[in-house]
Amino acid sequence: MLDVDRDLALRIKLLVLDVDGVLTDGHLVLGPTGEELKTFSVQDGIGIKLAQEAGIEVAFLSARTSEIVEKRAAMLAVTEVHQGERRKLPVVKEIGDRLGIDLSEIAYVGDDIVDLAPVAAVGMGVAVGDACQDLKEVASHTATLPGGGGAVRETVEAILRSRGVWKDAVRGFLESAR
Repeated sequence: MLDVDRDLALRIKLLVLDVDGVLTDGHLVLGPTGEELKTFSVQDGIGIKLAQEAGIEVAFLSARTSEIVEKRAAMLAVTEVHQGERRKLPVVKEIGDRLGIDLSEIAYVGDDIVDLAPVAAVGMGVAVGDACQDLKEVASHTATLPGGGGAVRETVEAILRSRGVWKDAVRGFLESAR
């Protein structure tokens, strides 16, 4: 589990997520007619919903472009979706400026060298557990879980636990089962 300082956790207002290698395991599956398939972790999806319910904005930011990403974002009510962006830091800054959020109030989760600049620049730069070594070296935090395998959920849970609101968030699921 990530160890997040309470003061940092309380500052986070925006969670920016790379897609391939973070929300997915980074593998691209191509069908016989060229259609692209991706798998997403349901636990990561619940983590995204919990972040949103805690008042944290969520954005997807990908160097690639895929209709599947738009569909997954719609399923999770993520409206900040930016694709085809290899230079990611300017996009992160633009989102923050538009939402009135400083770089120090942003958590960014990445897995590869295209994520180096934003991970190094934000308040909480997270490398997924199977990220490249260069990214792990600049990240302030490294998840124990891999991309597409719960790293996003681990990040959200660490932030909410450090804020002291995790049990209340989980209680909501328990109460809805009754």
